[in-house]
Amino acid sequence: MKSSPISMESTQTMPPASAARQGKSVASVVKPRSYRPKARSYTYRLRLRILAAVVYVLAAVILTFLSVATVWGQSLDTVMMESVMRWSAHLGGAHRVVTHMVTHPVIVCVAIFVSVVALLRRRVTLAGRALVMVAGANISTQILKMLVERPHLGVTTETVNSLPSGHVTVAVSLCIALIMVAPEWLRGPSAWLGWVWTCAMGVSVMLSAWHRLADVLVAVLLTGAWALLLTPLESRKRHGVLMQKVMWLLVCVCLVLALFSLVFAVWNVDIVGAAQPGSGFGFADFLSVQPMRANLLALSALLWMVAVVGSVIYSVDRLAGE
Repeated sequence: MKSSPISMESTQTMPPASAARQGKSVASVVKPRSYRPKARSYTYRLRLRILAAVVYVLAAVILTFLSVATVWGQSLDTVMMESVMRWSAHLGGAHRVVTHMVTHPVIVCVAIFVSVVALLRRRVTLAGRALVMVAGANISTQILKMLVERPHLGVTTETVNSLPSGHVTVAVSLCIALIMVAPEWLRGPSAWLGWVWTCAMGVSVMLSAWHRLADVLVAVLLTGAWALLLTPLESRKRHGVLMQKVMWLLVCVCLVLALFSLVFAVWNVDIVGAAQPGSGFGFADFLSVQPMRANLLALSALLWMVAVVGSVIYSVDRLAGE
């Protein structure tokens, strides 16, 4: 028994060409499936960025508590700073050049440059996002520095709280702002330049005994959270894929080396018992008789810094420009 034309029309999908010949809209016959993957991709990327920002904030909170409020954390944080300070004699004061570059005129000039780049690209909103990110990161750093109190636990020379580092916050926030507004061809080099510059600033403030390692890392993590929340989600072709992969590979390698070097440096050593408040910041005598451990601790501090800074810059560059 043959099916009637009516039954055939109700069970088969009309081809777009037939629909067009009969005056029907192709859009009414064929659903625009191209929009669904984009919506899912946007939602996935948005959730991933929010999750990364939350992870950065939680990491900053945990690191702040361990390095400030615990005896072992204060000891390790201070001994790593003093280990890095021992390298200053070999640099001839070159690190002071880096720290002295963070001045109000420099900050204003970089902010103007970021705004000009965004305006030349006709991205006024993007310029606003970048400047709000810089302001938010630096204001939150100063507020946190006033709120956090460093208790004297008897293991280090008593000093006031220095967490987080304002110098590092300025450096990393300006670098990320440039990454946010940079055109496609400049974004990869900006990410690498920002990575090197922020690490140089972090090492410099430790060499000058202005900040401990936790001060540097918390500043970077807070700035990274601000950047992930304010950098726009752009649907454009990925740029510098090879450079991004190399950066992520170096971050992973540095993270593994940082962990192993730290374990070897403190293996079978009572860091808390080695503290002698008044001897430098508490560990000058210990480090003078343990030069190999001192070098391992300094190397570990540098590797932790490179890994965390690289992770934050990679996250902003990767998640914001897929």
